[in-house]
Amino acid sequence: MTGATSPADRAPRLTRRIAIGAALVGLAAVGAFAATRPLGSAAPAPSFYSLASQLPGVQIGNRAPGMTAGAGAPPMPLTDLEGRQIDLAEYAGRPIWIIFWKTACPPCEDEAPDVLASYRAHRGDGLAVLAVDVWDTAETVRQYDATHDLVYPVALDPSAAFKDAYGIWGAPIHYFIDRSGRIRNRYFGPMSGDLIEDYLRSIL
Repeated sequence: MTGATSPADRAPRLTRRIAIGAALVGLAAVGAFAATRPLGSAAPAPSFYSLASQLPGVQIGNRAPGMTAGAGAPPMPLTDLEGRQIDLAEYAGRPIWIIFWKTACPPCEDEAPDVLASYRAHRGDGLAVLAVDVWDTAETVRQYDATHDLVYPVALDPSAAFKDAYGIWGAPIHYFIDRSGRIRNRYFGPMSGDLIEDYLRSIL
């Protein structure tokens, strides 16, 4: 019959389809690894509280969103637990360590003692730590703060503008910003004390 395909003709086509399928699976696996791999580290973070699909975010070397005040700067209001506005530009001239977190986050809990220890060790060097909760209500964070005695500022992101600008899709995520307002490093996942000290050297 005209147009019929013999078994000999079908074999190469089937082989090509299998090869293409295998390649697509391989690319998907590489993409999944890249999405969960912390920047600046050779291996994936040991744990990470994933809340959504990965979002595009600002890159190392970029000026940190929120550091530019005045006309033309996009509004990205942060508030403290009492509803008062926090302006990131007020931290200009200081090294800033921004931690995006949430209250019900085991990896955030795991790193909390090391975060606190490093903050206490370096606040005399001018280090500012800002913990931005982008998921919980103010009341939830106030209750958490009452039992955990956080000594560094905690901010809320009611408009989700910070979450979107920084590409936040899980917790904890760390951004390390130097005195000029440039992002010098970032890390996806909980950090140990030694790792924190290594990353802080880029901004202190």
